[in-house]
Amino acid sequence: MGQLRHPLAGVAGLVVAAFLVSGCSFTPLYGVGSNGVQVADELANVYVIEKDIRLEQLIRNNLITNMSPPGSAQGTRYTLDFQSNAGNFGLVLERNTDVSRRLYRLDVKYTLTDNQSGEVVHEGRTFSHVAYDRLTSEFSNIQAQINAEERAATEVGEDITTRIAAHFSNS
Repeated sequence: MGQLRHPLAGVAGLVVAAFLVSGCSFTPLYGVGSNGVQVADELANVYVIEKDIRLEQLIRNNLITNMSPPGSAQGTRYTLDFQSNAGNFGLVLERNTDVSRRLYRLDVKYTLTDNQSGEVVHEGRTFSHVAYDRLTSEFSNIQAQINAEERAATEVGEDITTRIAAHFSNS
Protein backbone atom coordinates (compact mmCIF):
# COMPACT_ATOMS: atom_id res chain seq x y z
CA MET A 1 0.00 0.00 0.00
CA GLY A 2 1.03 3.57 -0.64
CA GLN A 3 1.60 6.24 1.93
CA LEU A 4 -1.30 8.29 3.20
CA ARG A 5 -1.19 11.93 2.12
CA HIS A 6 -2.47 14.88 3.97
CA PRO A 7 -5.67 16.25 2.32
CA LEU A 8 -4.12 19.70 1.88
CA ALA A 9 -0.90 18.46 0.25
CA GLY A 10 -2.28 19.06 -3.26
CA VAL A 11 -3.42 22.57 -2.38
CA ALA A 12 -0.02 23.37 -0.89
CA GLY A 13 1.63 22.18 -4.12
CA LEU A 14 -0.59 24.49 -6.17
CA VAL A 15 0.21 27.45 -3.92
CA VAL A 16 3.95 26.82 -4.29
CA ALA A 17 3.60 26.48 -8.08
CA ALA A 18 1.58 29.73 -8.28
CA PHE A 19 4.24 31.51 -6.23
CA LEU A 20 7.03 30.27 -8.50
CA VAL A 21 5.15 31.24 -11.67
CA SER A 22 4.34 34.71 -10.32
CA GLY A 23 8.04 35.52 -10.35
CA CYS A 24 8.24 34.84 -14.09
CA SER A 25 7.77 37.59 -16.66
CA PHE A 26 4.90 35.81 -18.39
CA THR A 27 2.83 38.11 -20.58
CA PRO A 28 -0.38 37.01 -22.30
CA LEU A 29 0.07 37.05 -26.07
CA TYR A 30 -2.92 39.30 -26.70
CA GLY A 31 -2.59 41.36 -23.52
CA VAL A 32 -0.71 44.59 -23.04
CA GLY A 33 2.81 44.63 -24.44
CA SER A 34 5.84 45.87 -22.50
CA ASN A 35 5.37 49.27 -24.19
CA GLY A 36 1.89 49.59 -22.62
CA VAL A 37 0.00 49.16 -25.91
CA GLN A 38 -2.60 46.46 -26.52
CA VAL A 39 -1.24 43.78 -28.86
CA ALA A 40 -4.60 43.59 -30.65
CA ASP A 41 -4.40 47.33 -31.38
CA GLU A 42 -0.90 46.93 -32.80
CA LEU A 43 -2.07 44.03 -35.00
CA ALA A 44 -4.95 46.15 -36.28
CA ASN A 45 -2.38 48.78 -37.35
CA VAL A 46 -0.75 46.41 -39.84
CA TYR A 47 -1.41 46.92 -43.55
CA VAL A 48 -0.84 43.75 -45.58
CA ILE A 49 0.35 44.47 -49.12
CA GLU A 50 -2.00 43.33 -51.89
CA LYS A 51 -0.92 40.37 -54.01
CA ASP A 52 -1.67 39.22 -57.56
CA ILE A 53 -1.22 35.46 -57.17
CA ARG A 54 -4.23 33.50 -55.84
CA LEU A 55 -2.18 31.65 -53.20
CA GLU A 56 -0.67 34.88 -51.86
CA GLN A 57 -4.11 36.49 -51.86
CA LEU A 58 -5.36 33.57 -49.73
CA ILE A 59 -2.53 34.20 -47.26
CA ARG A 60 -3.27 37.95 -47.26
CA ASN A 61 -6.97 37.37 -46.62
CA ASN A 62 -6.14 35.10 -43.69
CA LEU A 63 -3.73 37.68 -42.25
CA ILE A 64 -6.30 40.47 -42.51
CA THR A 65 -8.98 38.31 -40.90
CA ASN A 66 -6.68 37.38 -38.02
CA MET A 67 -5.19 40.84 -37.42
CA SER A 68 -8.07 43.25 -37.94
CA PRO A 69 -11.43 43.07 -36.22
CA PRO A 70 -14.30 42.53 -38.67
CA GLY A 71 -15.55 45.79 -40.15
CA SER A 72 -12.47 47.81 -39.21
CA ALA A 73 -10.14 49.41 -41.70
CA GLN A 74 -6.57 48.23 -41.89
CA GLY A 75 -4.09 50.40 -40.07
CA THR A 76 -1.24 52.34 -41.56
CA ARG A 77 1.45 52.25 -38.85
CA TYR A 78 3.09 49.04 -40.13
CA THR A 79 3.35 47.35 -43.51
CA LEU A 80 3.59 43.59 -43.86
CA ASP A 81 5.03 42.17 -47.04
CA PHE A 82 5.72 38.55 -47.88
CA GLN A 83 6.92 36.34 -50.69
CA SER A 84 5.86 32.74 -51.13
CA ASN A 85 7.35 29.72 -52.81
CA ALA A 86 5.23 26.60 -53.28
CA GLY A 87 5.70 23.16 -54.78
CA ASN A 88 4.37 19.61 -54.92
CA PHE A 89 6.42 16.55 -54.07
CA GLY A 90 5.67 12.85 -54.30
CA LEU A 91 5.44 10.81 -51.10
CA VAL A 92 4.85 7.38 -52.56
CA LEU A 93 6.34 4.61 -50.44
CA GLU A 94 4.53 1.79 -52.23
CA ARG A 95 3.45 2.00 -55.83
CA ASN A 96 -0.32 1.92 -56.19
CA THR A 97 -1.89 2.52 -59.58
CA ASP A 98 -5.03 4.15 -58.16
CA VAL A 99 -3.72 6.47 -55.45
CA SER A 100 -0.48 8.35 -54.89
CA ARG A 101 0.38 10.55 -51.94
CA ARG A 102 1.60 14.09 -52.59
CA LEU A 103 3.05 16.77 -50.35
CA TYR A 104 2.28 20.43 -50.91
CA ARG A 105 5.02 22.62 -49.42
CA LEU A 106 4.58 26.35 -48.93
CA ASP A 107 7.50 28.52 -47.81
CA VAL A 108 6.95 32.17 -46.92
CA LYS A 109 9.40 34.93 -46.05
CA TYR A 110 7.85 38.02 -44.46
CA THR A 111 8.93 41.46 -43.28
CA LEU A 112 7.13 43.92 -41.01
CA THR A 113 8.15 47.54 -41.57
CA ASP A 114 7.42 50.52 -39.34
CA ASN A 115 6.08 53.18 -41.72
CA GLN A 116 7.14 56.05 -39.44
CA SER A 117 10.83 55.14 -39.29
CA GLY A 118 11.08 52.98 -42.43
CA GLU A 119 12.87 50.28 -40.43
CA VAL A 120 12.16 46.57 -40.62
CA VAL A 121 10.99 45.80 -37.08
CA HIS A 122 10.39 42.08 -37.53
CA GLU A 123 11.09 39.50 -40.19
CA GLY A 124 11.00 35.76 -40.46
CA ARG A 125 10.30 32.63 -42.42
CA THR A 126 7.58 30.07 -42.01
CA PHE A 127 6.34 27.04 -43.88
CA SER A 128 3.53 24.54 -44.16
CA HIS A 129 3.50 20.95 -45.36
CA VAL A 130 0.13 19.55 -46.39
CA ALA A 131 -0.32 15.99 -47.66
CA TYR A 132 -3.04 14.98 -50.09
CA ASP A 133 -3.95 12.06 -52.34
CA ARG A 134 -3.93 11.97 -56.14
CA LEU A 135 -6.52 9.67 -57.63
CA THR A 136 -7.45 8.56 -61.11
CA SER A 137 -10.10 11.30 -61.38
CA GLU A 138 -8.63 14.53 -62.72
CA PHE A 139 -11.36 16.63 -61.09
CA SER A 140 -10.52 15.06 -57.72
CA ASN A 141 -6.84 15.82 -58.24
CA ILE A 142 -7.50 19.47 -59.02
CA GLN A 143 -9.78 19.85 -56.00
CA ALA A 144 -7.33 18.03 -53.71
CA GLN A 145 -4.52 20.40 -54.73
CA ILE A 146 -6.76 23.45 -54.26
CA ASN A 147 -7.72 22.21 -50.78
CA ALA A 148 -4.04 21.63 -49.95
CA GLU A 149 -3.18 25.18 -51.07
CA GLU A 150 -5.98 26.64 -48.96
CA ARG A 151 -4.98 24.66 -45.86
CA ALA A 152 -1.33 25.65 -46.29
CA ALA A 153 -2.27 29.34 -46.75
CA THR A 154 -4.37 29.22 -43.57
CA GLU A 155 -1.57 27.59 -41.55
CA VAL A 156 1.02 30.07 -42.77
CA GLY A 157 -1.27 33.05 -42.17
CA GLU A 158 -2.00 31.93 -38.61
CA ASP A 159 1.68 31.33 -37.92
CA ILE A 160 2.71 34.77 -39.20
CA THR A 161 -0.05 36.40 -37.13
CA THR A 162 1.14 34.57 -34.00
CA ARG A 163 4.76 35.52 -34.60
CA ILE A 164 3.92 39.19 -35.14
CA ALA A 165 1.67 39.19 -32.06
CA ALA A 166 4.55 37.72 -30.05
CA HIS A 167 6.82 40.46 -31.41
CA PHE A 168 4.35 43.18 -30.34
CA SER A 169 3.93 41.48 -26.96
CA ASN A 170 7.68 41.68 -26.32
CA SER A 171 8.30 45.16 -27.71
